[in-house]
Amino acid sequence: MKKKKLTKKKASNIQVLVTGANGQLGSELQYLAQTSVFDFVFTDVAELDICDYKALDAFFKEHDFYFAINCAAYTAVDKAESDKDM
Repeated sequence: MKKKKLTKKKASNIQVLVTGANGQLGSELQYLAQTSVFDFVFTDVAELDICDYKALDAFFKEHDFYFAINCAAYTAVDKAESDKDM
């Protein structure tokens, strides 16, 4: 089913960070955010590695996020049992 283009209702000063933007859940949030009154910032591992504490700290110091939604996921299901440190 093809999704229709949604229109944004109004601008807001509230910024929301969404990590894992290229995954299934993050992609759906990108679609839904089109009509939100909030300003969303979508990142994926290429822009922000959430496993890198220093990168996270610097990123949050550069932005004024009111909310953060973590949609990042470990998707290598077969490796999950053998790679317990992840």
